[in-house]
Amino acid sequence: MGDQTPDDEPEPTLELPSLFRRRRRGTVGATRAEEPVTPTVTAPSPGRRAEPVRRAPRAKRAGPLLPPSVAAPLTGLVVGLLGAVLTYGGLQGCELVRGTDSCGDGPGGLLLLAILVVMVIAGGGLLAWLRVPDPRSTSFLGVGLTAVVVVVALLEKLFSAWMFVVVPLVAAAAYLLAWWVSSRLVEQLDDGPGVDVR
Repeated sequence: MGDQTPDDEPEPTLELPSLFRRRRRGTVGATRAEEPVTPTVTAPSPGRRAEPVRRAPRAKRAGPLLPPSVAAPLTGLVVGLLGAVLTYGGLQGCELVRGTDSCGDGPGGLLLLAILVVMVIAGGGLLAWLRVPDPRSTSFLGVGLTAVVVVVALLEKLFSAWMFVVVPLVAAAAYLLAWWVSSRLVEQLDDGPGVDVR
C-alpha cells in the first residue's frame, strides 16, 4: 500500500521552471507555457513622419451633482455663514482677552486673514465635492468679492445680528458671479487660437 514502484515516480528533467505558466481548467497539476507575445512595430515609409502614439482617453468624471449655477450660490451661502460665525467668534474672543470688541491692528489683521483663508478652503472643498469646474479659483474670487463688499458697504453692520443674514446673501451672489467669470474665462482660453511650437 505504501510501496511505490519506480514507474510511479516522475522522471527528473533539466527544464527550468517557467513563471508564465497557466493552469488549465479542470486539471489540477497540468500546466502549459504561454507563448510570448512580441509587439510588432511598423517602420514609417521614407518621406513620411511617424505618427505619434495616441493614448486612450481618460475616463471622464461624472457630471456635477448640481448645476453649477445652483451649486455656486449654495456654496456661497454656506461659506458666508461660516465667515459670519468665525468673525463673531473672533470678536467674542477678543472681547474676552482684551476686554474690548476690537482686536487691534496686528491681531485683528491676522484673525481676518485666517478667516478669509478658512473661507476659501471651505468653499473650494465644497465646490470640488459638488464637482463644479475650477473650484479653487471660483472660491478665491467669491471670497475676495465678498470681503470687498463687506468692507466697503457693510462694515458698520458687521457687529449686528443682521450680518448672519446679509453676509451669506452677499457671498451667494459673489460666488455666482465668480463661477460665471471663471467659466467664461475658461471657455475663452479653450476657444483661443492654438500656438504651434516646433
